[in-house]
Amino acid sequence: MKISRRELSYLLTVKKYNDEGKPAKLTWISRDLNISPASAYEEIQHLVSKGFLQKTEKGIYLTDEGKDAINSLIKAHRVIETFLVKLGMSPEEACKYTQQFDYSVPEEVIEKIYEFLGKPDKCPHGETIP
Repeated sequence: MKISRRELSYLLTVKKYNDEGKPAKLTWISRDLNISPASAYEEIQHLVSKGFLQKTEKGIYLTDEGKDAINSLIKAHRVIETFLVKLGMSPEEACKYTQQFDYSVPEEVIEKIYEFLGKPDKCPHGETIP
């Protein structure tokens, strides 16, 4: 399932807290994303309905589906970025352009580009390609 940049920003914010061993809280998410708690609540409910987040009495957690969605978009970004650098763009320029469309490229296309590139381990910025 595809996710938007906005959805990714929420998932990454929740991931940050979960990686620290804590559930994310609505107030923390709204503060970190500089949005109202009401807007954050609405989007969190949307992401729960998509199966990417789980709400408990303790807070908000990423589901396995949420983790997969994050990794899929990160892979798409890093693979396209690597491809554009191979075509002659600087890493910064490639990153800027990639952000404009990485979320809309089908996974099948990402996999073909990834294979074409020889399945690189890292992107031009040295980050691991999941």
